[in-house]
Amino acid sequence: MRKYLLLLLATVLFSSLSAQNRTEFKQEVKIGGVVFTGFIFNMDNADFITKLDTTSANSSAPFGYNPVKNQFETSKNSFYFDRAYINIKANLTPQITARITPDVYSTTDGSGKTQYFTQIKFGYFDYTPLTTEDGLSLTFSLGIVPNQWTSNMDKHYGYRGVAKTFTDYNWTTSAVRSGNTVKVTSGTFFSTADLGMTTKLSLPQKYGDITVSVLNGNGFRNEGFDQNRFKDIFVTGFFNPLAGQLAKRVDAVKKSGKSRLEGISELTVGGFAYIGKLGFNEYGVSNGGQYRTNRFGGMLNFKYNFDKAGSVKIGGEYSVYSNQLPSNSLTPTVDSTLNGGGLSAFLEFNPPVEQLNDKLFLTFRYDMFNPNTNSGSTTSFYDMGKQKLMIIGLMYKPANILTLGLSYHNIGYDQNYIVKYDGTTSSSLNRFYVNAILDF
Repeated sequence: MRKYLLLLLATVLFSSLSAQNRTEFKQEVKIGGVVFTGFIFNMDNADFITKLDTTSANSSAPFGYNPVKNQFETSKNSFYFDRAYINIKANLTPQITARITPDVYSTTDGSGKTQYFTQIKFGYFDYTPLTTEDGLSLTFSLGIVPNQWTSNMDKHYGYRGVAKTFTDYNWTTSAVRSGNTVKVTSGTFFSTADLGMTTKLSLPQKYGDITVSVLNGNGFRNEGFDQNRFKDIFVTGFFNPLAGQLAKRVDAVKKSGKSRLEGISELTVGGFAYIGKLGFNEYGVSNGGQYRTNRFGGMLNFKYNFDKAGSVKIGGEYSVYSNQLPSNSLTPTVDSTLNGGGLSAFLEFNPPVEQLNDKLFLTFRYDMFNPNTNSGSTTSFYDMGKQKLMIIGLMYKPANILTLGLSYHNIGYDQNYIVKYDGTTSSSLNRFYVNAILDF
């Protein structure tokens, strides 16, 4: 890793010196931003069970006891402020660019209070020593670099301000009873950014991109030195098999004086492999902790433009993970493996009505997630924790940088893990959102 960094820095210095003899270059700084906000309505006046009545045993209840009534504030409806980015991008030389992204985000602590924090989401340099006229390029990135899988899936899905994509969604991964309380743990497949280096090869004529990242594996909220000798390897690939045909059709449309490409306008396939490892008893790894974290997945995105107006987009991804767990902190040679995963499918329909000016969209998404696909006992949340997510939305885009919408979210579980204010239980949780997304 150290030799790799020294070689890259030497190459950057050489290219910067040689660039001085080229045509005059003008440095430029651009500032943009992203805001996710809106209003949330708790349709069921319900939430995940966190408190139990240990004097009321119930063998058919998920945790062996009936839940306590009135365990949260009634009518939990509120305005929300999910996220705000400030993107600062700079062209430093013809071959070197930089980006820094301060991030304001909200999180809920163990007591249920929502608080706001500021952090650095991205902060990295891009160095592109190779570019050709047909689009072939080679780029090296160093710093707090983006997760290439989630960032590309966000672009294809298009509604991160409504809900994060499958591998970035905060799924419930465990729920454990301790006395009269239930500790609920949630998590994602991996972090959306990390400290490390990425090498990106862009194929000619926009046929696709291949990236290889070497990462600490700690995520962007823990950017200290990696506390073990292992680094995580993250390989992604996105390919556009119709890129050549689409380029010819776009040129034909321009020559004809039209501004709209009819028929197939997008076809993308992709996949990723994430190989992670933590040393035994390092970085918090102990009995039951993860010390090998492997993830794999694939995706598809297809878009078709109707004649004159409207379009339909269909896409999705299938992703799995495998975590090796030490069975005993004193006997690291004995391992067990926890496997999980699921799939997500989404649909965007823009009605073929010219008067709508391609600004109104009907959206649908359906996810299925299983935190443990291993066969085992049925006494653990892992074995009864299958989840389903359904989102139905109506989105209006008055401008390219603004999306306003209404969305209905339904989260379903295999068991009655949801409790209403009056103490009755359910297997589903329903929310209604007013969404506002600003991206400039």
